[in-house]
Amino acid sequence: MLEEYNVIKDRHLKKCKTQQRGLTLVELLVVLTIIATLAAIIYPAIIDSMKKSQAAMIADRLDAIQKAKIQYQLDAEAAVSPSSTPFPDSHSVDFPTLQKYLLRFGQQLQSQGDLDQGTGGTFQLDTWGGSPWFKPDDGTNNPYIAKYKIPTSAPSPAP
Repeated sequence: MLEEYNVIKDRHLKKCKTQQRGLTLVELLVVLTIIATLAAIIYPAIIDSMKKSQAAMIADRLDAIQKAKIQYQLDAEAAVSPSSTPFPDSHSVDFPTLQKYLLRFGQQLQSQGDLDQGTGGTFQLDTWGGSPWFKPDDGTNNPYIAKYKIPTSAPSPAP
């Protein structure tokens, strides 16, 4: 009885081994079509979320720049107490002056290039009396820059 069982078991194993096969071409094409369809559905959502995060990063950095300029001006005015600001509003802002103040507002940046990195444009620090703004690179198409009301040109002087 044990021999019969072993013979049947051996036949079954040989039969299973010979019937093993890979995927047919049709099955492979169906799988690839499903993957391609999922990718086509997901890709626009991924790009959209990347543009949203890029615009949020730009808005955050502009806010940090503005706060850093104000903090620097307050510190400078406190240092030279009797006079007003030690610099006129028309002087340009330089990055090294703002760097330690930007750090206070969560922007750990080593150079002006770090400020622009990943934004698709450049930040214009403007003058001490003006507001910073963002200049998108040519060909940058991010609808969230307008939606979040990010300034993309120098503000016009008040009359």
